[in-house]
Amino acid sequence: MIEPLKQYGALPFRWSRDGSLKVMLVTTRGRKRWMIPKGWPIRGLEPHESAAREALEEAGLIGYVYPEAIGSFEYVKRLSNRREVKCIIKVFPLHVDHQREHWLEQGERETKWFSLKKAASLVSDSGLQEVLLGFDPHYGSSETGSLRSDWKP
Repeated sequence: MIEPLKQYGALPFRWSRDGSLKVMLVTTRGRKRWMIPKGWPIRGLEPHESAAREALEEAGLIGYVYPEAIGSFEYVKRLSNRREVKCIIKVFPLHVDHQREHWLEQGERETKWFSLKKAASLVSDSGLQEVLLGFDPHYGSSETGSLRSDWKP
């Protein structure tokens, strides 16, 4: 059995003016499905830094990425040669400060803020749905302990 390939993803989040938590999803380039920014490991970067770079390239997001993963999920990635590979994505929370006016993949993807519940209903991967529904920016996850408590503006 072939081991799943590793990828790193960012879960971009912020608080809206009314105090509600919002997360950003991006569309995939091919089938335009809703997903979190994710990608292959980047040489010279730590896993959480690779996740933050993907969020910058795919959605123009700038913020603080936390070094502890809050979960992971598996999915099957279709490669350009019609081959499929199983990937496991470690997910790192990214507290978004702002979105750049222009970014690398701007014309290739749609970006949008959603509530956790709505985001979970839009993604097709059940593992990602679990990560979204289990995300608590105030307390972290049971695996990683508390995250910083100063995230709220």
